[in-house]
Amino acid sequence: MSQLILTGQEVIAVLINLWYVAEWSHVVTDKPVKARLLGRDFVLFRDTDGVVQCLSDVCLHRGGSLSGGWTKGDCVACPYHGWQFSGQGKVEFIPSEGKDFKIPDRARIDAYPVEERYGLIWVFLGDLPESERYPIPPLPEFDDPEWRLITDEFTWQAEAARVVENGIDIAHASFVHPVFGMPETAEENHIVKIEKGEHWGYSENLQYPPQFKENFLRRRMRKERQPTVTKPYYDLSGMTVRIQIDINPKMSIIMFDANTPVDEHTTRTFALQFRNFFKSSLFDKGSRKRLRRILNEDAVIVNAASPNYLPDNLANEMSVKDDKFMSSFRAARRRCVEEFGWKIDTDEAARFTGKKALAIPSPLRRERQDLQWVIDTVPLLAPVRQPVRATGS
Repeated sequence: MSQLILTGQEVIAVLINLWYVAEWSHVVTDKPVKARLLGRDFVLFRDTDGVVQCLSDVCLHRGGSLSGGWTKGDCVACPYHGWQFSGQGKVEFIPSEGKDFKIPDRARIDAYPVEERYGLIWVFLGDLPESERYPIPPLPEFDDPEWRLITDEFTWQAEAARVVENGIDIAHASFVHPVFGMPETAEENHIVKIEKGEHWGYSENLQYPPQFKENFLRRRMRKERQPTVTKPYYDLSGMTVRIQIDINPKMSIIMFDANTPVDEHTTRTFALQFRNFFKSSLFDKGSRKRLRRILNEDAVIVNAASPNYLPDNLANEMSVKDDKFMSSFRAARRRCVEEFGWKIDTDEAARFTGKKALAIPSPLRRERQDLQWVIDTVPLLAPVRQPVRATGS
């Protein structure tokens, strides 16, 4: 009997050195907010200029949770002993020592780059310099008055990569989502184009979707036998999925989802959906209802998928030509592990749960290697081969 040997590289769950969405912008106001990403806790707060700051949510003094504290000027104060941390993670004031106390340079915690875009707070979790980071995906429709926006949020009991692959898997829609028509009438999906870079992929698909049951409004939107053009896009930044569905030459829907790994088993999706038709707010309720229905239908399948994690390769799965776009997503993730060493060794990190605080490495750790940090970083899996830069990255 053959023996299955797992090296720890086969399962890719949690990657550093990527942008992730931590929270909606409107949630972070005048009080600190806790956010959990990659199995770690972070604190978000606004400084006196209204700029969002992100720190590791642990006080290096006695382990207090900073998100349970308060803001004081440009700092967040720990609720345990009042230590104040700047947006750069530096301790600026220790009440028990007085204002004249010289604070050691190593009295700091990890601080992470933040960008606010599309009504979302994006945090870069890693130590790469700015010039080497994959960019946040573009979303030109966000400020375009020709598109009507609705938002939603959804939590999956599934790994983020499973959620992303489900999003770019066009062939499943006819069978999982009855809103698109009667599954028994679905026909072949034709992949027209695939483009890919180091961290992203784009595809165009020509479909003859399932026939609708008798419904005047649906038939008006899409004539029978009229093909639908579906354009899925993935980006490792934010574990983002963007899908544009051209129902007909004048009517399109765009779905933009940022899928945040809360931990290995939980994914928080920040969903933005745009439409260029029926743009009155009167149609928003129906749009939200359909979006939530689709998410719930997907979750029934994805949450129950086996294995729980998205397999790294296709060795233990049967695939067909329609799966090649999803395979490019797996290859992009695999490169982050095997070439760049960005995967958290979650098995090793789990040994310290409840025993020792660990932090995602921040850019300052790479910039200031002379600093002796109080809190250690999470363990990472070492790369197994030399990086090969992809074209069109």
